Amino acid sequence: MKTLLSKLLIATALCTCSMLASANPQHSAATNAAPTADENSNTVSIRQNDFALCGTAFYDNLYALTVTVFSIGADKVIVTDYERQVFGLIRSSDEFKGFEEEFVEHAKDIPRQLVEIIKEDSHVLDSCNNFSVALVGPP
Repeated sequence: MKTLLSKLLIATALCTCSMLASANPQHSAATNAAPTADENSNTVSIRQNDFALCGTAFYDNLYALTVTVFSIGADKVIVTDYERQVFGLIRSSDEFKGFEEEFVEHAKDIPRQLVEIIKEDSHVLDSCNNFSVALVGPP
């Protein structure tokens, strides 16, 4: 009888531990997946929602503008010209109507940072997804 009770207690303890481990988000199947990024890029996302930016008019336009500006080569991009174009896009976007200047202030360092990021990793411009990861930055 004691042996049966001991076995039952051990089995219950093992089941409980197994259930607790699977309830822990650190042990979920999602963490076993590789980080998202396009092949051949150093740009890696550990977030689950970076790509929500792609497909929205402003961010698609920003990506297209950036690809066009950098088509001459990252080393030839004049940062102040790129900043002027990005801020112009923000000011003309319906997405920021009524608080365009606040968003320009919020984004004031982003164009300069993007220039440096793209100089380091040109694969950022290979897709909107890569661009989105570079734009959002680390969590």
